[in-house]
Amino acid sequence: MIAVPLPFVVALVLGIYALRLGTRWRLDRRVRRPVIFALACAILLVAVGLRWQFDIAFFRFLLPVLASVLPVISWICFASFDPPLLTWRRVVTHGFFTALILLCSLTWDYWHPPIDFLLCAQFAVYGLLLLRRAGAGDRFYGDINIGEIGSARRIVAAAGGVLILSALVDAGIALDFAWQNGLHVREIVASGNAVMLAFCVFLIVRLGRHVAPAPAYGEPVEAEQKTPSRSQHSVTPGTSVNLENAASDRDIAAAIDQLMQTRKLYRDPALTLDRLSRRAIIPARDISLAINRFYGRNISCIINEYRIAEATQLLADTDKTVTDIQFDCGFQTKSNFNREFRRVTGMSPRDYRNRNANQPGTFMTPFNAVPETQEFVG
Repeated sequence: MIAVPLPFVVALVLGIYALRLGTRWRLDRRVRRPVIFALACAILLVAVGLRWQFDIAFFRFLLPVLASVLPVISWICFASFDPPLLTWRRVVTHGFFTALILLCSLTWDYWHPPIDFLLCAQFAVYGLLLLRRAGAGDRFYGDINIGEIGSARRIVAAAGGVLILSALVDAGIALDFAWQNGLHVREIVASGNAVMLAFCVFLIVRLGRHVAPAPAYGEPVEAEQKTPSRSQHSVTPGTSVNLENAASDRDIAAAIDQLMQTRKLYRDPALTLDRLSRRAIIPARDISLAINRFYGRNISCIINEYRIAEATQLLADTDKTVTDIQFDCGFQTKSNFNREFRRVTGMSPRDYRNRNANQPGTFMTPFNAVPETQEFVG
């Protein structure tokens, strides 16, 4: 029986997966991150397999260069949520390490630069950057469904952890060369890289599910920028809002509350901070900061609280199933709905229905629940 090294097997699986997803590249932008990342991992694994199977000088030169590209692609795929995905600015900004590794590989015969150390440092730096991005403000997740920002943070943190683990693996390889002349390097590289890269592809696929789909063909995106006139509502999102002087956190929270109540934006499971910003005509950064200060919770929690407010009303006033109510209110998954419902009400949806079966439901929004005299949090 022919024995195929593990890196080649995993690379083949990832390549087939990327090609299948690639057929939907133009139709669904959510597949673009998984396609780019899976192809990058497949190419790197092929280089790993060739390097340790044949030990040819060209593959020894090529492998560190390709390896230095992976942290950059990881950052672009896991931490860049402002379209377009690839820009010249990002390529130039993050191309420094790759250019440095390329230069070191080209001049290896002359001064033996510490390429292994540089790769360890690069993976560790980008891993720490991803961990930092996981804890960053909501404004950095403008392309993610608002209700799924928490899940996206955990995925980004896991990706950062994998890069740091990869740095430790590279350090182990360097130590094995130093202490045992590379006796176990082949097994460490083949198994470690194949498993970690496959896990990263799994993470990027999960993250892709939280990215909001692009507007449907023919949908008037400009319509999102319109706002009601002052005569229609007492607080008009985006109307004469001087964010440097007059507008307060309560003004912005009231504007968002009005959009939620009049247009029921929370029902859209693909609602993102960027889309909300266009509807309110208020910068996404200001919405995120104001919501955090006013409520003491992030925008993801607040939008889910609007969804739960309607869910409690429907549970008390209608005979709809819990699943139907979940989708009607904007939740995509049962687990997220149950988790958020318990966070807000302290009980499960079925328990809530049983306790409030004979009482009329009320739509208590997060803004209405805040006292008029509340001081801003923070």
